[in-house]
Amino acid sequence: MTEINPNPPEAGARGIWHRHRLAIIVAAIGLVIIGWLYVSKGIAVRQAQEAAKQVQADVTVQRAEWVKRAEARQAEMVKQSLNQFGVPLAWAIRREMMGGNLDQVDQYVTDLVKLEGFGGVTVAQADGAVVVASDRRHLGTAFGSLYAERYLTAAQITAEETAPGQWLLVVPVMGLNARLGTVAIEYQAPPSTLGE
Repeated sequence: MTEINPNPPEAGARGIWHRHRLAIIVAAIGLVIIGWLYVSKGIAVRQAQEAAKQVQADVTVQRAEWVKRAEARQAEMVKQSLNQFGVPLAWAIRREMMGGNLDQVDQYVTDLVKLEGFGGVTVAQADGAVVVASDRRHLGTAFGSLYAERYLTAAQITAEETAPGQWLLVVPVMGLNARLGTVAIEYQAPPSTLGE
């Protein structure tokens, strides 16, 4: 005789659930854990990328500040060097101007513009008339037509940066009792390699 099972197995989804519920729960928990790991990994990667971008931005800002400070220091060193150069130049030109030897002053100017970085050189008498110039077209013109008039009365050597890396050195040439003239020198400083 066949025995009849009073609780026949349930058919459909309900039957699958009763027979495999432990496996289904384990699989669901596994999927939740895998999903959580995937999401947390994505969050961690994004945070790491954002942190790396912030570090890069900080490094860029620090480098820019460092370059700016270094360029300012280099400009100060160029200014100081030009001022120191102006002292013996004023002495040499003074000696020649007092002796009326403008040919020797012209030779100084010719030799000076051959040096790297030195551009135009102009020598004016006390009245402002240009008597020696590396650019011969400026001979006989007024110093004030080339440079600011204030330089004709300046008592001290002046080095000014007129544009980045471009300098103007103005040297008063003083005699024993009065001003003999003024020397203006255009100088191009060597380019900075810090910003590269």
